[in-house]
Amino acid sequence: MRDTRGDAKGPRPQGDEPGERAGDKVPVLLASHLLGAGGIVHIEHAGELYTLRRTRNGRLLLTK
Repeated sequence: MRDTRGDAKGPRPQGDEPGERAGDKVPVLLASHLLGAGGIVHIEHAGELYTLRRTRNGRLLLTK
């Protein structure tokens, strides 16, 4: 079975626009668009509030 999740070597959307990978039905959202200049966004899911932030090392951290 082929892994369609992609990786660092896999196909990426062209330019700076979100999109879908070829043959993949999962939308691709750019973290820079979600987080904005402040590097943080709040996400509500099932009545709970989560925080997604970019760390100093450039990684993403999701906390409840």
